[in-house]
Amino acid sequence: MSLYVFSTVVLSIIFMMVFGSWWVESVPFGIHLSALVIVAITVLSILLLIAIYPTLSRQGKTRRIRENLDTSNWATDVSSNLSTPAAVIKGYNVLFANKAFLAELGMQGLNEQIIGMPITNIIHSRDHQHLATLLSQDAMRQNNNESMKLRFLSLDGTILPAQISLSPLQEDSNSDLNLLQFSSASSHRDKDFEYVDQSNYQYLINEIEQVVFHLNVSQQIMFLNHSWESQLDFKVPDSLNKTLLSFIHPEDRPLAEARINSLIQGKRNKLSVEIRLIGRNGDSHWMELRAKNTGTYKGERSSVIGTLTDISQIKATEASLRSNRHLLTTLINNTAGMMYRCKNDQHWSFEFVSDGCVEVTGYEPYEMINNPNFSYMQIIHSEDRQPTWEVVQRNVSNQQKFQVIYRIVTRSGAIKWVWEQGTGVFSSSGELLALEGFITDITNHDHPEILQAFQSLFFNPSSSPARLN
Repeated sequence: MSLYVFSTVVLSIIFMMVFGSWWVESVPFGIHLSALVIVAITVLSILLLIAIYPTLSRQGKTRRIRENLDTSNWATDVSSNLSTPAAVIKGYNVLFANKAFLAELGMQGLNEQIIGMPITNIIHSRDHQHLATLLSQDAMRQNNNESMKLRFLSLDGTILPAQISLSPLQEDSNSDLNLLQFSSASSHRDKDFEYVDQSNYQYLINEIEQVVFHLNVSQQIMFLNHSWESQLDFKVPDSLNKTLLSFIHPEDRPLAEARINSLIQGKRNKLSVEIRLIGRNGDSHWMELRAKNTGTYKGERSSVIGTLTDISQIKATEASLRSNRHLLTTLINNTAGMMYRCKNDQHWSFEFVSDGCVEVTGYEPYEMINNPNFSYMQIIHSEDRQPTWEVVQRNVSNQQKFQVIYRIVTRSGAIKWVWEQGTGVFSSSGELLALEGFITDITNHDHPEILQAFQSLFFNPSSSPARLN
């Protein structure tokens, strides 16, 4: 207010100075009075405008703020009632996001955190330029009815491609208040899948022996072919919109859920896992589940398509083989002697030995199998090594079985007589792959001369059998 008083005093002094120099006695007084009134009215008008301008300015600003608030509240009310994901943004900042928007991005209950956040925080970095183009005023005036495909970032980091559209919420061309709406590409694909041509494609899919399925991002079944009914006896219409996990054996659900979730979230492109499904009569069916996601980008959250192949017969065969293998292993390990498979090298390196090796040689199986520090040739008695090697090589070269008696030095240092029978294992082209055979302890300290006679016979086949006497 002091500024106004000061200005009035200064203007009055200037007026008096000008009026004193301007006064002419010869001019009628009425003219002087009229000029004085005009000047006074002009000065008072200027002072009045100076005084009321701040008030008028504040009222205009308040009106504009009220209009913006009314528009924002109206936009919030409208977007909150939309079933599609929608948000109100001012420039690049989010003013409001409806429940569908938050749910689509996995941000349920985080409405307070997202308000005021830049929209670029949930847009893929490579799509920021596209967003800037969409937000530009020229683009909005020219393409306000068109949409653009952008990639959103879900709370868990997965990528969600979506068709995004912006609608101005004010007629003012300088306004930056917009309504953002989007629909995910996966939802479009789900809808498109429902309306696929039912003539040739449906017939071909239903003729496939494997179960063909399609899951949405909630793991709910969107499609099944007729093999589902023939294998599990559930009706297809009754199974749709249920989760695949509800048909999986409880023991296999955690593994199946983790693998399928990783597909939906784009953490992997495909999977193959063996699971059990429960049929309508309660029986378990072993199935091989093969599936892949329908995403275009790495890390994109998308639906899943795949097949289920019945492998119950294979599983039964595997169980039978395991049982037979267990029976054979038990028989081998309880045989008085050691069965083996070895290479035909200078050490006769073992690839397999039965548990009977402990009784024969004193060495454990793990000490003899694939151990470069162990050589079976070294535990053969030094006088019998070369003759034994020659007998084995002579018979193997002729693809004949061999039998030989020789002495070994056990781990404890004792000398034992052993009898070995074996044969070569050959490929289809005649290549020697390995030696397989059986070694047993025949030590008889009461009649060592009989063993020596047998040894002489094996080492010298041309010798007379009379030597055995």
